Amino acid sequence: MTVTAQPGVPPIGAVIYAPGNPPERLLADFAADLLARGFKVGGLIQHTQRAEDGRKTDMTVTELDTGRTLSIGQSLGKASKACILDSQALAEASGAMRRAVEGRADLVFVNKFSKSECEGQGLASDMLAAVAEGLPVLTAVPGVLIGEWVDFTGGRTDLLPPTWAALWRWWGPKHLYADMAQGVGEAKVKRVVVGLNWTMVETEDGVGLAQTPERGTPACLAAPQAGDRAGGALSELAALVRSNNPFDVALGVAACNAHYNRFDLEAERDNGLDSFGRPEGEAVVIGAFPSVEQRLPGIKVIDRRPGPGQYPEEAAETLLPAAETVIITSATLANRSLPRLLTLARDSRVALVGPGAPLTPRLFSYGIEVLSGLIAEDMDGLARVVAEGGGAKDLKRFCRPATLRAPIP
Repeated sequence: MTVTAQPGVPPIGAVIYAPGNPPERLLADFAADLLARGFKVGGLIQHTQRAEDGRKTDMTVTELDTGRTLSIGQSLGKASKACILDSQALAEASGAMRRAVEGRADLVFVNKFSKSECEGQGLASDMLAAVAEGLPVLTAVPGVLIGEWVDFTGGRTDLLPPTWAALWRWWGPKHLYADMAQGVGEAKVKRVVVGLNWTMVETEDGVGLAQTPERGTPACLAAPQAGDRAGGALSELAALVRSNNPFDVALGVAACNAHYNRFDLEAERDNGLDSFGRPEGEAVVIGAFPSVEQRLPGIKVIDRRPGPGQYPEEAAETLLPAAETVIITSATLANRSLPRLLTLARDSRVALVGPGAPLTPRLFSYGIEVLSGLIAEDMDGLARVVAEGGGAKDLKRFCRPATLRAPIP
């Protein structure tokens, strides 16, 4: 059975598992990874202790906000076949659920959906309260209770296999902007240059680039806080990736790149267009890179202003799901179209290529296999090119190419 959550409602993820094999470690590791990246997670993670014969000897839950571990099991003896759940102890642990809702957690973990929740007991009301508040929820559901779970959620659920990749795919590329910004440190901004084509942010440790919004967008009317950007904290500038103002988003992306594309970063010097060699299967490029059709014969090119033989951006809806390899221009990061493209290309090998590509392994979790961008070597020369409206080819004169590849699983 495949059930997908309806659009416009908070995502409710259910990791489906076989009897006796709950995904407790998987969910605990996922929660820990999100916490390490700066996301606010709440709720409960369960740990089950078993005897050598497989019999449950205890169950504990860990509160994600406090780290406190509570026992929710009771000793019934070796001969007992009854459920060892201590309902009163679980009721005490449910405080973590209420705190997650009150604190507007980015993701609420529920240790599992069991027969107690089927009967409206356990954590059923807390789970529904989180959903009613518009918060995403993730839990574990035994395969034998899929029907009851779908009824409980009214079909507003995503059924997930118990794999790391499935969890990240469900969490989704829509979170990559917050993820990038949360990793940026407190370096001081030395210089900000906004040119016709590119936006540049410089610190003592690195320089970041992002494509400047096109003329005609609201960003070109007036730059917020112009003249006051330099001298502040890089993390504050990076937080602008969450803005609805295209100008601010470009500044935020450039600030993120100034943190990640640092001068001392060790990376390959490959050209990003060669990320997958000469594709043998269906291959798509997002962005009309110069001479890309000659470099990669047979490739399908999608661009906002398609030339002869190229496809309009609407073609991504049909071309990307069928593609084996996809190369995406980093301009999609600044114009906020990247999350949708990554969702469409979820079954493809993906490379993000261009001067505005952030060189950080954080993005590998969102389905990107190769990141290929630039690391500045002559900051003054680069600033002049940006200020004078130079293009990507001009930027390369003052930078070195740099490519990161995701580890082979």
